[in-house]
Amino acid sequence: MAGLDFQNTPPWSAPIDPKRAEQLKQGAEKFLQGIYTVSTVVGLAVLALDKFVVLAAEKAEEQHHRAELLATYRRRRSWKKSDQAHLESLGVNMAARRRMAKLEGRGRPVVRPHQPLGLAVATKARALQPLFSLDSTPAERIQALKLWPWWKHHVEALYRGEHDLAKKGGIAGPSEHAELLVGKALGISPAKVHAICGEIRRKRSEWDGAADFPAMPLTELERWMKTGIPRNC
Repeated sequence: MAGLDFQNTPPWSAPIDPKRAEQLKQGAEKFLQGIYTVSTVVGLAVLALDKFVVLAAEKAEEQHHRAELLATYRRRRSWKKSDQAHLESLGVNMAARRRMAKLEGRGRPVVRPHQPLGLAVATKARALQPLFSLDSTPAERIQALKLWPWWKHHVEALYRGEHDLAKKGGIAGPSEHAELLVGKALGISPAKVHAICGEIRRKRSEWDGAADFPAMPLTELERWMKTGIPRNC
């Protein structure tokens, strides 16, 4: 075997060309600058998103408080002396405060105290839970249904369902008959059923899609309240 000529073997690492070294340096600097730019843009985007979320939350809280005040002012003729603490918590205006100073009626308060939006949402969610829980009783589900955002739509749909059945059955006074049955099933008066149906009809006259629930007979409501499973499931 021929011996290895170490003298003529090229070196393991040749000297780096200065121009090449400068190019590598500039490339690394550009790469790092790119990373810095991207991280800066991402950081600014995150800050902007955080600010947007905060502003949206503040706006939602403001609208919630305004809705509380509006509901309170609408009931001003029913305020009692026991409502004063709740009215204070809401921060009512000067006109309301002048009315507060003259309150004399006794009894349970009719005004709800101020609740932060998050607490109000959590409270509403707990109140609605029986509607979706398979362990709830029909009576508990009926009470939860009354807090459901589409409660009035269901009342009107039930009225139409029973009204149709009454007409097909030749029952005299189908409207009054349907209002009586629906009111009894839901624990409200026939007059309340009549008023709710009128409200939904007005919405439908303004826009068909505002109140397009299909008619529902009471037998379907009974199944829903017994099983906890809505009719579309």
